[in-house]
Amino acid sequence: MTSVTLTSKGQLTLPSPLRDALGLAPGARLQASIDKQGRLVLVPSKYEPEELFLHRPKLNRCLSLAQMEEAIAAAAGRPDDREDA
Repeated sequence: MTSVTLTSKGQLTLPSPLRDALGLAPGARLQASIDKQGRLVLVPSKYEPEELFLHRPKLNRCLSLAQMEEAIAAAAGRPDDREDA
């Protein structure tokens, strides 16, 4: 087991063997929790928020309001039965 020290700012420095074993780079995000035995558990986040934003599907077309309403109705699994449609 490796010891770490809590700074006056509440920061921990993970020793390089731990960082290397988990593949953590500077700026990596971790999820922190306390288990039932009162131990601090740090788990690397699966995705960085920036990665989710950068890899989202791109829409290369604009839809009309009627097309959007039709898509919503189709996704809901029912026809659009409004009188003004």
